[in-house]
Amino acid sequence: MYRIGIDVGGTNIAMGVVDESYRIIEKKSIKTSENSNPQEMIEAIAEGIWELIAGLSEAAENASEKDIKSYDLIETIGIGVPGTAELDTGKILYANNLGFEDVPFLTELKKVLGPELAEKTYFENDANAAAIGEYITGGYNVPVFVMVTLGTGIGGGMIINGKLLRGCNYAAAEFGHMSINIDGCDCNCGRKGCFEDYASATALVEQAKEALKSPEGKESLLWKDIETAEDLDGEKFFGAAKAGDAVAIDVLDGYCNYLAEGLTNLINILQPDVIVLSGGITRAADLFLDKVKEKVARDIYSRTSKVNTQITLARGISDSGDVGIIGAALVDKM
Repeated sequence: MYRIGIDVGGTNIAMGVVDESYRIIEKKSIKTSENSNPQEMIEAIAEGIWELIAGLSEAAENASEKDIKSYDLIETIGIGVPGTAELDTGKILYANNLGFEDVPFLTELKKVLGPELAEKTYFENDANAAAIGEYITGGYNVPVFVMVTLGTGIGGGMIINGKLLRGCNYAAAEFGHMSINIDGCDCNCGRKGCFEDYASATALVEQAKEALKSPEGKESLLWKDIETAEDLDGEKFFGAAKAGDAVAIDVLDGYCNYLAEGLTNLINILQPDVIVLSGGITRAADLFLDKVKEKVARDIYSRTSKVNTQITLARGISDSGDVGIIGAALVDKM
């Protein structure tokens, strides 16, 4: 039996087939921006699900299992969505990065998929899903587990004594909308100075683009292989930082301060056993994680305690970009 996981991100919708060993055996991805209307997104996700199932069905036929129906190969389908996923109604109540409000997402997806697949389909907040996937596959055995996802925005998930904390309205652990600068930039959630506007992967790239406008920026390695500032992305930024570019390193130092500020707040409030960082940006963690840990250790209220929160990278899933897919595939387990 297989599971299908769908991770709806602000940039891409990643889908994959997960086997019983929690390995992704087939993946596909589509652009979120090309499917930004709720109904378009639902239909695109359904089409992707059917394509993945068709691939499994073909494999089953090649294995002389022609009597098995394609949907019988699937144990569950899980979708991780940004924002507040109201489990009892199937609605995305609010997702600022998608511009969704009161969208009957799961209900409509089940209609498109049909009855055979509808009964196997679940959804959850995307960061909650990532936390579930990492907690299960990483073998954590701690009372308070926190995951922080660094992507287009910043999401979070908390598992306390083996149970996911969803909150009274399914909106718990929206760490990205904790303000770290009340006089800061406007966030599309309606507040100012939100954590994700300073410490998400998107924010880092925007900070680098701003640095390109300075006299030093115009001479930096950040311009290598790009024609305009808008061509700059995370991969090119970290390439410049790894090569020792002074402007890139300065931007990264500022980013580390922002990320550490948010993590320090979380530790002061929750004192979790572990905070796990995930997201594509963590592939370059060798360039920034130690600096973040050092600042957090200096600033946390519990700095003199014998035991403090461990800050680490996702360990249960080898490719941090896969944590959302695998987590979504496992949402029915918690």
